[in-house]
Amino acid sequence: MVLTGARVPLPDERIAHRVFESHAARHPYRTALTCGDERLTYGELNARANRVARYLSSAGVTRGSVVGVCIDRSSSVLVSTILGVLKTGAAYVPLDPSYPQERLRLMISQLPGMRMVAAGAQTRALVDGLHGRVVDMEDPALRLERFAATDPSVPIDSGDLCYVVFTSGSTGTPKATAVRHEGWFNLLNWLTVEYGLDHESANLLVSSFGFDISQRSLMTPLFTGAPLHLLPSRSFDVALAYRLIGELGVRTLHCAPSTLYLLVDRETDTGGDVLTGLRYVFIGGEPMSAARVREWATREGNTCLLLHQYGVAECTDVASSHRMVDYASYTAGPMPAGPPVYNTEIHILDGDLKELPAGEVGEICISGVSVGAGYLNAGPEARARFVTVDRDGTAVRLYRTGDQGYATESGELVVVGRLDHQVKIRGMRIDLGDVEHAVRRHQDVRDVVVVPVHAGKNDTHLVALVIPAADRFDERALRRDLLGTLPRNMVPQQFVAREAFPLNPNGKIDRKALAGSLQQDAPMADARS
Repeated sequence: MVLTGARVPLPDERIAHRVFESHAARHPYRTALTCGDERLTYGELNARANRVARYLSSAGVTRGSVVGVCIDRSSSVLVSTILGVLKTGAAYVPLDPSYPQERLRLMISQLPGMRMVAAGAQTRALVDGLHGRVVDMEDPALRLERFAATDPSVPIDSGDLCYVVFTSGSTGTPKATAVRHEGWFNLLNWLTVEYGLDHESANLLVSSFGFDISQRSLMTPLFTGAPLHLLPSRSFDVALAYRLIGELGVRTLHCAPSTLYLLVDRETDTGGDVLTGLRYVFIGGEPMSAARVREWATREGNTCLLLHQYGVAECTDVASSHRMVDYASYTAGPMPAGPPVYNTEIHILDGDLKELPAGEVGEICISGVSVGAGYLNAGPEARARFVTVDRDGTAVRLYRTGDQGYATESGELVVVGRLDHQVKIRGMRIDLGDVEHAVRRHQDVRDVVVVPVHAGKNDTHLVALVIPAADRFDERALRRDLLGTLPRNMVPQQFVAREAFPLNPNGKIDRKALAGSLQQDAPMADARS
């Protein structure tokens, strides 16, 4: 079955920053950006970006170049630099300052043709020596004021690259994923039209700069003419973020579920109502636990709508979106990820890339405008994820996500796990996502991560790291109930209580850190005893 998003015509020029320029021309005095005590209007931000673009052009950055950006997300220089790179016709690469230097080295090494790395005063030391040309964009010696503040005239094609983000690779080497202007424009246009975003849809950037969610979080408000608010902190500060959402009149957030949980817990613990005034929270990046937010989301007076989204960086971040309204149904089954975004198709395919009917689980593949340009400098195995198939005499380019899911009769996608998120227990292949879903449905569980523990060459067992729904819960009852829904070898053999899950720099659950912590945690119970 193929899920088909609405066919929405796009303009000939599908360049997101041109829309920002039009807002700056029409409404130069509207607030475009705040960061702590700093405030920039659309006219001021555009003028800064234009000067950056002209400096970069004078330094040899041209259309088709790739420029690394390693600047704190708490700096207004970040936004003007990104816009400046785009205005030259180049693509930017977010290099997150919160990453270890070795990770940054690996990322930079994957892009030998990168023209330069733009840094800030506080981040230059992180990338000095990792690239031959590092420029401190805050250095007064650049004398950016000498460059014209008018929009540069650079021809840019919708098929050109706009940004490159890194995704983790199975070999330990990150993969550089290239996104085209037309895909990014399509995503931003869909967000704007589908959810009625406008100049009042103020947004707070809460996710890590290197995360693909952050790229739309940065550009969506500037695309709609709204203010973009930067969190004045290199790392995520939940108390500060919560306070700013209320003080600045923030109306939209883009974040991973784990970040949302922290904000909701803050509101619940303090008895506040700041989050209930949000219009939308766009959620993606990892599986969502409705149980973690149900009480807050369904409380009287809460006007915030949560959007459970599915997507991959290789296909411009979002492929489908589900409006979370039926919380009772989410406890009885998996939460849908919704129908496709505009001009996008989602295919459920078998191992031979043949279409499967509704209800049958297969690999999730994506086609349409949102499919990116592919990986830069990748090996044949990575490039093979992008394939071209014949569909009724038409060549269709697909991205094979490696995720498993099925299509419902009503036309929504349901994601059930990863093709490579499987282990063998006593000869039976088990999908960890399947086990997590069963545990998460239990009334005593707020959230769970299941990890395989290898005790020997042929001895693998499952450990469930559980955030309980209350201070205590009945482990025996949990195991008994799981045995009523899962085969015995799919029931975790150990349960370890956690107050929270560690997050990686992208705001996702850090599974590696959890697995490493098991050697220090005492089990709540052991099914073998």
